[in-house]
Amino acid sequence: MNIKFDLNMTQTQKLIMTQEMRQSIEILQLTAMELNGLIETEIMENPVLEFNEVSIKEVVPVNEDGGPLKGELIKEEPVVEQPPKDEIQWDEYFHSMENSDYRGQTQSSGDTDDEYGFEKFTSEEKTLYEYLHFQFNMLDKNLSAQEKLIGEYLIDCVDDNGYLIIDMDYIKSVLEVAEDSILKMIKIIQGFDPCGVGCRSIEECLLIQLRQIGYDDEEVFMDIVKNHLIDLADNQFKRIAQDTGLTIEDVYEFKEVIKTLEPKPGREFSCSERVSYVIPDGSIEIVNDELVVKVNDVSAPRLRINNYYKGLLKNPDKNDETKLYLEKKLDSAAFLIKSIEQRRDTIKKVIIAIAESQRSFFFEGVGDLRPLTLKTIADTIDVHESTVSRAIRGKYIQTPKGTFALKFFFKRGFAQGEEDRSSDAIKGYIKELIEKEDKKKPLSDQKISELLQQENLDVARRTVAKYREALLIQPSSKRKEYR
Repeated sequence: MNIKFDLNMTQTQKLIMTQEMRQSIEILQLTAMELNGLIETEIMENPVLEFNEVSIKEVVPVNEDGGPLKGELIKEEPVVEQPPKDEIQWDEYFHSMENSDYRGQTQSSGDTDDEYGFEKFTSEEKTLYEYLHFQFNMLDKNLSAQEKLIGEYLIDCVDDNGYLIIDMDYIKSVLEVAEDSILKMIKIIQGFDPCGVGCRSIEECLLIQLRQIGYDDEEVFMDIVKNHLIDLADNQFKRIAQDTGLTIEDVYEFKEVIKTLEPKPGREFSCSERVSYVIPDGSIEIVNDELVVKVNDVSAPRLRINNYYKGLLKNPDKNDETKLYLEKKLDSAAFLIKSIEQRRDTIKKVIIAIAESQRSFFFEGVGDLRPLTLKTIADTIDVHESTVSRAIRGKYIQTPKGTFALKFFFKRGFAQGEEDRSSDAIKGYIKELIEKEDKKKPLSDQKISELLQQENLDVARRTVAKYREALLIQPSSKRKEYR
């Protein structure tokens, strides 16, 4: 083998990602809230940037024939400046004085634009821990200092679902107390509201709630929770009836009681934390049986360069250091404005393409949602698929059918004759079939697949099972009712 070193020159083409390109890509995939945060930071750091107060909405009608779209810029009506709120309106003041009664109380005027303080928009919600500590502090029992310490420690060990998630041996080693004292305080906490809090297992949680509703003396039902809970969940009513001596109807009725209980007692205190808010990046409206696309200026405020700093740059009296600083800031500001406008233009094109492709959805609903891929939209607006992927990331659109993430409109499809149906439409068919089924003889996944095939929808049994699970619908064996 001949190994040697030599020097040669070759000419190749490469795409090198510059810093500006990276920043432009990052701005494209930012959500509306993230972009507004970036703009606020840039305005604070760059003095030449300022908000453009002239608001323009881009309105793009979507043609029914799918032909070339013609955009039109529609300026909003000029806003009439209102006097500052701290300026007294003397005419209204004297008029209200004339309408006042003898107690000095003025009649309410039609002006509802009152001063709003921040406290009117805030709310104080009690957490589960605060609620448990409050009940613990309200106890009338004479507890020792050690028992109070154990109780407060146990409450802090309760998770968001209301379960006590700590090992008994660990508590004994940390607090150096006897097990009887710990069990005593656990029993006290389990008597608190919400019912079932402080439990250490799902069985204990359900038993506490059953005792509260009067099942203390029904040992046979308590035995079902202790020993047959999984069988009960799987609708093994016959097996439970044989082991307990109850009838199948009694076991079924008991399951209906179990379904009314709360397996996660602390859930009501944590549900509000999952509330989220979004700013739509655009909207699609129906005007005279036509779809009209609007780009939301709030999601990407328009910026401009301050004229004062432009004048400073043209001033020949400024030294080189000042000019160099201003030129650097102006270049940065110009590139940010350009990137935001490119982001706006790309999102607008994507929304228009989606409106064209999913026209029937906006008039009819989910049942008419068509299959759509990133490649289809990319080919329509002549960009790469990765650009479309970044453009729809975290973006939302307001439509006559509700507010949806742009990603919602990209669905896998199934053939139905000459047309296609999206996966969401298939889920809708499955849900409708299950809602109309005979509860005593529920439809199996195979039967649902056969019914869909009668509608020219070739959906396999495994796909039906996957979509059913996505809809949080139990299999037929668990949906069966005995009454």
